[in-house]
Amino acid sequence: MKLRIITSLLLALLINGCQNTQSPKAITKSTQSSASLPQTDYSSITQDPWSFIQSELKIDIPDNKRIMSEKEKIIKSKTSFDANIQRSEPYIYYIVNQLNERNMPVELALIPLIESAYNPLATSYAKAAGLWQIVPITAKAYGLTQNSWYDPRRDFIESTDAAINLLQYLNQRFEGDWLLTLAAYNAGEGRVRKAIEWNKSKGLPTNFWALNLSKETMQYVPKFLAITDIIRNNEQYNVSLPACTYANSLVRLDLSKQISLDKIADYSGISLDELLEFNAGYLKKVVKGPYHLFIPASYAKKLYSKLQESNLVTSEVVDLLLSDPITIDPKYTYLDPKFTNKKYVEITDNDISYYEQEHKRYSQIIYRVKSGDNLYNIAKNHKVKVTELAKWNKINNLNKLKPGDKLTINIKNGSL
Repeated sequence: MKLRIITSLLLALLINGCQNTQSPKAITKSTQSSASLPQTDYSSITQDPWSFIQSELKIDIPDNKRIMSEKEKIIKSKTSFDANIQRSEPYIYYIVNQLNERNMPVELALIPLIESAYNPLATSYAKAAGLWQIVPITAKAYGLTQNSWYDPRRDFIESTDAAINLLQYLNQRFEGDWLLTLAAYNAGEGRVRKAIEWNKSKGLPTNFWALNLSKETMQYVPKFLAITDIIRNNEQYNVSLPACTYANSLVRLDLSKQISLDKIADYSGISLDELLEFNAGYLKKVVKGPYHLFIPASYAKKLYSKLQESNLVTSEVVDLLLSDPITIDPKYTYLDPKFTNKKYVEITDNDISYYEQEHKRYSQIIYRVKSGDNLYNIAKNHKVKVTELAKWNKINNLNKLKPGDKLTINIKNGSL
């Protein structure tokens, strides 16, 4: 394999900051899919990835109370927000480039900011892991096979590829609607479809703002839009975008055999804590499994030479922006935020308040007890628990139920 990162480039990167950084030249891919793709200007990504993101934001931001509430939360904790977005530096180049290569909205690079605060070591209570917080069932569906040594959900390359594939799939399933796509990424496709079907049964609209989803999902999409607006208008909100340096972006070294990250730390001068974060997929502090190592570009020359002395590398340093071409399915190339913008542009706070009231009205029903009924059957037929039914109606004796009694039942939306 040809040398991906030349010594002179690395030296220039070490000396210069983000604004003056030399960047890899745009290359012609040797293998392209049949889809017609935009030509990538790598320099605009490598010189200033967050300015590139800012310039590419295309989703219109509705002016409603849910988004405003999320903006206020972010601005109140601006110090935390600044720290989280700064943590993106090693990963943002690759993620933005992959989205650009696949002709997908660059806004999606904000998902790891919400999911994990750009921390590949993050784990949720639901056992979601990595930058993109991928749950085990999704990992299995997208070929991320975990073993005792390696969890690809924490590998930023493997997880990014799987997450983008999932987002492509969901966007196709929801006919180009990015807000429903984001909701499904958070809650699952089935839960969103269930909410859509429930709305249809009640004659309600099926756009995101009209759905009754979990509190987490109802906040997730507005938070995404709030962050998008803050990034787009950062000066208005007194938020500084990270001044990234391409020398801090990650490159890949392909190794011939296992080696401990402690030894890599000794060889390279990179702290063990940083190596553990950059290579979070390795669960036991040992590079074993895919045998690839991620390190900042500024350390590549020194470490490569050291590993080469021991015949531990199998190829030259790989610049991830110039690595092997991805496979792009032509059916995904229509993805365009303009469809989403058109669908949501006229939805107001009054509309949202109406949807909320309708859901409150439909969430509770009054059931009249019939001959032969008992709490167990009523609860089963309405997909609620007997204990809940008894609690809602202050029933102490489960057997004292007679025809004509009225029971209040709080139905979970979409359960019937």
